[in-house]
Amino acid sequence: MFFQPKIQTVGSIGEFMRNESRELKREVERINKKAAAVGLKAFVTTLAGATAIGLTTVTNYAYAEGPAGYVKGKAKEQIVEAFMPLVDMIQALSYPVALVMLTGGALMFMINQKDRGIGLIQNASIGYILVQLMPLLMELLVGIGKTVGFAMLL
Repeated sequence: MFFQPKIQTVGSIGEFMRNESRELKREVERINKKAAAVGLKAFVTTLAGATAIGLTTVTNYAYAEGPAGYVKGKAKEQIVEAFMPLVDMIQALSYPVALVMLTGGALMFMINQKDRGIGLIQNASIGYILVQLMPLLMELLVGIGKTVGFAMLL
């Protein structure tokens, strides 16, 4: 054969069972106690036998816009949450409706009404995709509203 996959041994089962990264995690916890004074935090990531240590900054700041900004944010959040069951229901119904429309389009194509059949299939496909993207579009609309509201304050 032209290509033989190379087998690479990362470690033994005994090394895996010993969990040698436990000592490293304890060391990171000890470092975090001292680093908290300067606003740093260390973390350990283990993936496929490799261990990485990273540092992040810790922020303890609260940004308050005042009561009006808080109420606006909560109102937007509640409106989005109120519409979510409706969005979920529409998404659940979109598959059977699209399936019926696709089947109808295929039948129209079969009985020599190609233009109407292709149009029905296209409309069903585009409609199904747009319905599945509705939560993303709602979040995008809320984000645009926040940006416009912020720009009006400046």
